[in-house]
Amino acid sequence: MKTHCVKVEDNFLDESYLKYLQKIIMGYDIPWYSNLFTDDSEDFQFTHQFFNLYNGGLSTHFHHLEPLVAEMNIKKLHRIKANLTLKTFFKRKRGYHTDFRNITTSVFYLNTNNGGTKFKGGRFVKSVANRLVTFDSNLIHTGVSCTDEKRRFVINFNYEGTTI
Repeated sequence: MKTHCVKVEDNFLDESYLKYLQKIIMGYDIPWYSNLFTDDSEDFQFTHQFFNLYNGGLSTHFHHLEPLVAEMNIKKLHRIKANLTLKTFFKRKRGYHTDFRNITTSVFYLNTNNGGTKFKGGRFVKSVANRLVTFDSNLIHTGVSCTDEKRRFVINFNYEGTTI
């Protein structure tokens, strides 16, 4: 896998399945948990962990994502986590990081807004509903808050699978 490659796929899902996911995840069915970005930060996001290989975590809501996981041709899943951030007055980077080492990361955007994903020293990918961005998990990146919508929703996938 090329460490500089970022693959962006628009209209990734069938429109009816996208609407279903938006209703479930952006509605009232999913429990959200407050998480600080770092221990010394006052900045936070809400998360819902659908799956975590390392702590045996499996959400009762995982079944909603099974068609999406199948569409992505994932060989070995490490983690799926939804992130919910709130509107900010100015766009804010949430802290550069890598999720895992030497696997693949994908971010699926559930709603359109002027936030996105920024790669250190490079590209900015805007949050567009039904867009999937896939990249080598070693790429340093950060989420960027939005200023034009009340909430920004993404689903973050970490896995072994299709190379980009």
